Amino acid sequence: MLKFEQAGAKEWKVMVNENELTKLQLSPSSVTNKFFIVTDFIERVAEFHGKDFSEWFVNLVKECNDEETKSSAIIASTDVIQKYVDEYLDHLNIDYDQFVDESKAKKNSILFLGPEIDQIIRLSCYLKMYSLFSNSQYSLSKNLHRDVYNKLASNIMSTDIVSKIFDVVKTKTFRYNMSDKFMWEYIKTIQCKDIGIHIIEIFNFIMNNIIILCEEDKNPITYFVGVVDESVKWFLRSVYKGSIVYDDSISTEDIHGININNLITYSFNDTLGRMKAIAFEKIYKELEKENSPNLDRDNSDEYIINFHNRLSDINFTSPLCTSLVFPLLSQMTGVTYVHFKTISSEHAAVLSYYLNRLLSKVFKSDYKSLFQLLDYYPLTSPSINTTYKIKSIHEYIKSQNNTKDFFGFNTKTFPHKVLCHFVGRVSRINFCHLITGDKLSGIPLSKVESDMIHLYTKLFSNKLDDEIEQLTVLMNADF
Repeated sequence: MLKFEQAGAKEWKVMVNENELTKLQLSPSSVTNKFFIVTDFIERVAEFHGKDFSEWFVNLVKECNDEETKSSAIIASTDVIQKYVDEYLDHLNIDYDQFVDESKAKKNSILFLGPEIDQIIRLSCYLKMYSLFSNSQYSLSKNLHRDVYNKLASNIMSTDIVSKIFDVVKTKTFRYNMSDKFMWEYIKTIQCKDIGIHIIEIFNFIMNNIIILCEEDKNPITYFVGVVDESVKWFLRSVYKGSIVYDDSISTEDIHGININNLITYSFNDTLGRMKAIAFEKIYKELEKENSPNLDRDNSDEYIINFHNRLSDINFTSPLCTSLVFPLLSQMTGVTYVHFKTISSEHAAVLSYYLNRLLSKVFKSDYKSLFQLLDYYPLTSPSINTTYKIKSIHEYIKSQNNTKDFFGFNTKTFPHKVLCHFVGRVSRINFCHLITGDKLSGIPLSKVESDMIHLYTKLFSNKLDDEIEQLTVLMNADF
């Protein structure tokens, strides 16, 4: 009997009669996040067909393990996949007319009839079977994948079903355009992305990912409508607030002012938006890694929801952002320091976390106590002024004597005042970890002070140019 066992966030074992046949290494996707829907369906099909299905599947996997026969084996299997799925669905004999109420249909309504819903479900089930290969290490090239997809979807390509699905996406999205017209215009101006592009993106997402996750006894159209609603809401909420969080930094006067170079401003915004997207990608990977042992089917996204709730509650920017993160990122990107200071506290926390990932690769274990604080954000408002005096005065003098340069000046008084201010602002903050949400029990102030003395002495003396160049190379690789 064919069975599937989850071995990790993106890893599933394929078991035949209690023996492991293969291990699927899944690609990052929406299908992977809900892969149990795929495996549960295939197990039901295998149970219905019995020994014949299991033997066919075992032989197919063996051929896929050979690169020379993999492509031809998967392409040849499409007819068999359709046969097994059709026989199983015919056996279930689900009445899809139950999802259709023609009495409520109006002249301009987009109405899906029972047979059309049946065809959508059949395509969904074909793609579930195929996703074992398309969404794993057995995936085909893009051209071959397109050929297989088109063959499996041939039952709806010659009908109005695809155009109806597109009309659903278009209609639902344009309704938001009516209620949030100014916001869409703003996004179009800043991101050069109009509502038509977003409609096509959602439609492609549904056809390539969401349709696979439809369940055979539920109405797929309701599911599609929900996906469109959530996608638009997320886009308007997070992209408008996130990728262009600069709404609090660019006023109407800024955009149309005669003294403002709009192209430079938009370039800066684009750089910061892309960097934030990269940071989020790395954060999601770490969240998934940290939570993979505890993932369950019903609550697999809870840790991401908790993270975003925590992110939305960030009200204060860490003083380390203004004194360390922004200056370094400004040197690395060419975006002015003043522009960095206009971003939201949420955005600052995300960039701080991202920079620490780069710093750990370049500086290894150096300045570890200081850099660890970049993963935290303040729960209370940092003080503006401080009377703090650094304790390691001998260490400071020794470091200054070894460097003997402060932006070209041989002075110890001014950098001492700067360091006292920097350390003092950090010393009395309640910090919370961005990923785990754990509060920092206590700052190792003596170690942080020592790290800041040595780091800033070198930074102010232009002794870290090589390291900043390495950071820039790593950042550019992420871009």
